[in-house]
Amino acid sequence: MHIRTILVALDGSAPSERALAMAEDLAGAYSARVVLTTVLERQVLLAGEFTTLQEPTEEAQAIVRRGLEEKARALTSRGRRAEICVAIGEPCATLIDMAGRYEAGVIVTGRSGKGAVARMVMGSVTTSLLHRSAMPILVVP
Repeated sequence: MHIRTILVALDGSAPSERALAMAEDLAGAYSARVVLTTVLERQVLLAGEFTTLQEPTEEAQAIVRRGLEEKARALTSRGRRAEICVAIGEPCATLIDMAGRYEAGVIVTGRSGKGAVARMVMGSVTTSLLHRSAMPILVVP
């Protein structure tokens, strides 16, 4: 298997930072480009009897974009090809869609930092990826 593109899902957690380091090593071994991404979720707002979805603010998107750009510059300075993508949507489905769009050979992600109860109630992006993706997923503790 030859990996040409590596999609790295970043959420600011320590496991996702370790996933980035692993992806950088893989990129070096395969001469692959690295696509750094963060998926921002729409927020559910309750107003009386009504619910609505609110898009992430432009400011939130800009903050995430700057963080990804900084990481991409660091990778580029070490000889890696890197680009970024800030996406909005349901994280698992969005990551799978992005992996197809970028023709990624693998999705690299950190293991969830949530406890068992939180995973049962809210779910886990990493667990969802493992169950729903047809492509290889590298989970970094």
